[in-house]
Parts: sequence; C-alpha cells; structure tokens
Amino acid sequence: MAPVISTSMRGEEVHSAINATSNTALFEDVLKANGEEHLSSKIMALAVHVEDEPPMIFGWQNVEDFVQAIQAAQAQAAAPGGVPLPADPLHLPAAVNVQNFKEAVLEYARVPGAAARLDTTCLPCSQEQFGQVVFMLANLESEAWIQCVMAVGVPNSLPIAHVYVPRPHSNTLGRVTPQIPNSLWG
Repeated sequence: MAPVISTSMRGEEVHSAINATSNTALFEDVLKANGEEHLSSKIMALAVHVEDEPPMIFGWQNVEDFVQAIQAAQAQAAAPGGVPLPADPLHLPAAVNVQNFKEAVLEYARVPGAAARLDTTCLPCSQEQFGQVVFMLANLESEAWIQCVMAVGVPNSLPIAHVYVPRPHSNTLGRVTPQIPNSLWG
C-alpha cells in the first residue's frame, strides 16, 4: 500500500494509508487529516449499523485551493467587463473560508429531515437517504457555478474530497465515489 499525502484544513501534511487501487482508507487517517479525531466514537457507533444506515465520511483534499478558486472566480466576475457568476447552489457567505465551504457542501448534500451532520466529516443517513446524498453530490458537480469555479481552479483545486462509507466490522473505509480525473470527488 503506497501512502498518499493529503492536506488537512489546518495545512498540515498527513501521511495516510490510502490505497488508490482498492479505493480504501483507514478511518483514523481520514479523521486525523480532517482534524476531527474527536468524532471517532460517534462515527464508530454509527458504523455498527452500516448495512442499514451507512454514514458518509468525507476525506477532504484540496479545499483550501478550491476556496481560493472561488475567490478568484468572484474577483474575475466583479472586475470591469467580467461575466457575472451563476447562482451559488451552496449559498456561501461573502467571506467564504474552508470551514464554511465544507459545512455548505455537507448541508447541500444532506437530505431534508436526515440526522444533523457531524462537524465537517460525516453525514449520517439511512439506506434510502444514502442514494439521495450520492445523487446530490453528483448534481453539485454539474451546477453552472461549480463549473465556473472549477474552470478557474483546475487542476490544483480538485478533488475537494473523497467520499467513503465504513466497511462492516473494520476500521477501513471504502470509496463511494469513483475516481474520475478533474472531478469534485476525484
């Protein structure tokens, strides 16, 4: 298994046992990279019921670069002769930052009536909600506003996250989203 270096929201480099060929990651490594180790027991309690209620785990990747791409796209749009950006599907505040961007992505994907997100790492969901969340993540990628930001930020700003679910009776996570070059979910 070849280690992959990922960047956390705090800008630290974390060596992670993420296996690109089998699309797996260690649960603890993803939490550490996200800076949210305090969620371990809560998420592990949810993972016991993964077959019926699969919690979606977000392993954030290039969020800081994506936020910079958002700011650059906004500046280009505001410049004389700039083309206005389409409507922001995430409803981000004017002062967008890494934290509120992650929160907005999870709230966008969260199914109405579903359990609240756990910080910026986990979306608890039922099996039915799981499919809806995957659909919303795919839909986000096709939003015109996201496409404009991606055009400014590619390739450094992608992917923004790898999305996982816990594997039953294991500390290993399996990828939910396929590896697609230049996509939000990589």
